[in-house]
Amino acid sequence: MAYLLQSDTFALEMVWDIMSYKSTWYILLLFCLFALTACVKPGNYGMRDRYVVTTRSLYVRTAPSTVSEIIGTLGQGDTVVAVVSDKYWIMVRNGYATGYVSTDYLSKIEYPSTPKFLKLIERLANWQNWYFWVITIALLFIWVIAEELVIEAKQFLKKRHDFNIKEVIVSYVTFFVVGLLSGIIYIYWKDYFIESITKGISANSFGTDIVTISIWIQLSLLAISILYDYLGSIFKTGLRFGTLLSFMDFLFGLFIFSTTFFLVIALSYYAIVFMIVFFTSRYIHVVYQNGIKHRLRK
Repeated sequence: MAYLLQSDTFALEMVWDIMSYKSTWYILLLFCLFALTACVKPGNYGMRDRYVVTTRSLYVRTAPSTVSEIIGTLGQGDTVVAVVSDKYWIMVRNGYATGYVSTDYLSKIEYPSTPKFLKLIERLANWQNWYFWVITIALLFIWVIAEELVIEAKQFLKKRHDFNIKEVIVSYVTFFVVGLLSGIIYIYWKDYFIESITKGISANSFGTDIVTISIWIQLSLLAISILYDYLGSIFKTGLRFGTLLSFMDFLFGLFIFSTTFFLVIALSYYAIVFMIVFFTSRYIHVVYQNGIKHRLRK
């Protein structure tokens, strides 16, 4: 029995060792080797065509035909966003339904302008330049160091002031998932992303669509997870130190989001695969360390 328990302990330590920071740089090396085969072409992000109505009244129809049923009407000066378009008709969304309008009464307009800070991120996210890889390695290195510093800071405060800390931080996971989804939205629906941060998240001229709903869900989950962690920290640590520790977690969560978003918009799905492995390894490392220290204290 003692031999079996010893074997189980050894196996657990081996799994932790594989998933901990000791293997992070091996994972990074593998990532660099295969990431170049599936990267986003620099600056090639999805933007939907936009049009302004040039006639006094324009019907929205159920099919691309002048004899199809009318489901809505547009006025002169209204802006429409094309879901799909051809030479004669464009598909638009009318609330939750899909409709078609004739291009004979539309004039194409420019895409939304990209804010300066997003232009800078796009320029830095160019995987064809050497400085992208330097920035990537630096961000991952800072991730590991910052994570260890947060753990040590919490343990120091815990021992000095004799209180418990929240071992599992839910907001880390939420920041990470939101970073992944935001990167995907930026790659395929960049104009949605731009409008969300410049004009606020709201329905477009034809109502709510799936991307807008997705953004709302992401922000809602993020707010709930931050509040959950904050209340949990206050319950375990008290108002003063709970607020301090929650603020530290929030700052590190923002770093997780920024790094994940940066890599996804540059390297697409291979970055997603790598970041899932990397984040999982780091998260297991944090939970395991907190658990071990907690049991040793007992």
